[in-house]
Amino acid sequence: MAKGIRFTKSGREIKAAVGKRLDQLQQRLARRDGALDEFLNDRARVRSYLIRAIGGRVRYRNPEGGAPLHPGTEISGEQMEEIRKICERIFELESEIRRLRLVTTHLADDETFELTFAQLSAYGFEP
Repeated sequence: MAKGIRFTKSGREIKAAVGKRLDQLQQRLARRDGALDEFLNDRARVRSYLIRAIGGRVRYRNPEGGAPLHPGTEISGEQMEEIRKICERIFELESEIRRLRLVTTHLADDETFELTFAQLSAYGFEP
């Protein structure tokens, strides 16, 4: 896209596009919230996750202790990474939702705005 291109949209059009984008983000957030809730309801896995996460920090301060062996009943490194990624994505989705809600709260329907391509995409306008 060329740098100088601007797109003229009304506040009403922006709010409509943002509304659709918010719906999409809410659906994606709901799926990840479900996965996180499932994890949080498994008390043993949560405990194992917390112990391993904090224990890893201690190991960096005491490298002579070596790498510990984890029994099969504890959460695996792959599961820990999966939970970390779910939490990161939830944070990103919630941040995006807050940003979009803030935008729509302060837009006048009848005002006209010049948007860049990046803004147009971020607000959820589709081809």
